[in-house]
Amino acid sequence: MRSRFENWLLGPQPIPSHLEYKTALLRATLAIISIVVGAVYIITDAFYSITGNSPFYVFAMFAGIITLLLNRRRYYTLASIVFMIAINGVVFLFADSDPFYTGIYAYFICTSLTAFALFGIQKKFLALGFSTLALILCLTAYWTEDHLLNHNVVPPAYANIYLTINITVALITSVAIIYFLTTLNQHSERILQNQNAQLAKANTELDQFAYSVSHDLRAPLSSILGLINLYNLAKTESEKDSLVALISGRVNTLDQFIRDILDNSRNSRTEIKLEEVKLPVMIRQVISQLSHMRDFGKQELQLQVPETFNIVTDAGRLRIILSNLISNAVKYYDPAKPNPYIRISAGIENPHWHLTVEDNGLGISDNHRGKLFDMFYRAHAHGEGSGLGLYIVNEVCKKMGGSISVKTVYGEGSSFTVSLPLLKS
Repeated sequence: MRSRFENWLLGPQPIPSHLEYKTALLRATLAIISIVVGAVYIITDAFYSITGNSPFYVFAMFAGIITLLLNRRRYYTLASIVFMIAINGVVFLFADSDPFYTGIYAYFICTSLTAFALFGIQKKFLALGFSTLALILCLTAYWTEDHLLNHNVVPPAYANIYLTINITVALITSVAIIYFLTTLNQHSERILQNQNAQLAKANTELDQFAYSVSHDLRAPLSSILGLINLYNLAKTESEKDSLVALISGRVNTLDQFIRDILDNSRNSRTEIKLEEVKLPVMIRQVISQLSHMRDFGKQELQLQVPETFNIVTDAGRLRIILSNLISNAVKYYDPAKPNPYIRISAGIENPHWHLTVEDNGLGISDNHRGKLFDMFYRAHAHGEGSGLGLYIVNEVCKKMGGSISVKTVYGEGSSFTVSLPLLKS
């Protein structure tokens, strides 16, 4: 989250690239330093009654202002070029006219570092060009006898002040640049570590995926082939009808498995898309879409969500969460209980909102609880699910910046609670 000061420096619009954002912030910081240093020099010269340098200080300040404006408008390369030309020029003029012991030459180190920090490896020729320019100007100012400006005779007291200011500013600027490069490197390392962790996770899941998919795709197909053979041998219409119903059930199982795979794929490769969602309306839509399930309608559906409960979230991913949790509650209901129910509730606990799907179904034993959200894990041996549902819900919650928790007692029921960030439209 950017501060108001950063918004003032860089403009209100977000900068998508972390590298561009950090470089723009450094460019703006260096521009402000040039403005402040120019003002300090003007005040110091006025105090010691030194004249003639003010136009160059004003020029450095003006270059800093132009750099800030170009930076805000996102003309990043142009802003860097303007800043580098102006600062190298001003530093050269003072190095050419001021004595060596004023410390003015320290700025050439800063301008070389600045060139690589602002242009980076992406524009290495500009970085090398301005770094080489700084070296040439430094050597020219030191070794040539002819001077563009009159050679200044600096009083000892002023020379000490001048040296203090120059060394301090050069150190601050160098530290800022090195800090920028260090944090950028750390950010790159974190990204690399995350990518390596994701790659390791992907490889593990791919191995598990290949094994489970081959099994879970073949099992329904083998069952369907067997049922087709039985259908060809059936003699009565009632036998054929029952076999068709069984085939339809196996096809639905296969279709749901493929849908689960697609949901997992979409969640991993698509970005978050925020929109305002009327939660009660979406819940009723999901329930309606699940009406084809075998045990649908055998439980009392208790919707404890206010009709005015609207939230800003990713509608597609929220629909995946609701569909999986509610279908699980339907699938694993307990026919032995006299009053089976599914209770769906929601509430707000800033900065999150939560959704709970609770049932008094079969429940889950303790030895399964730690693996509930693993890929292809089935807590019930008789279950017809793919073992992907809760894994997908967990991955979707992570993608949305939230989490899922479960409370369950075997034989009494389960309660799944999803917690997601409370966002504004």
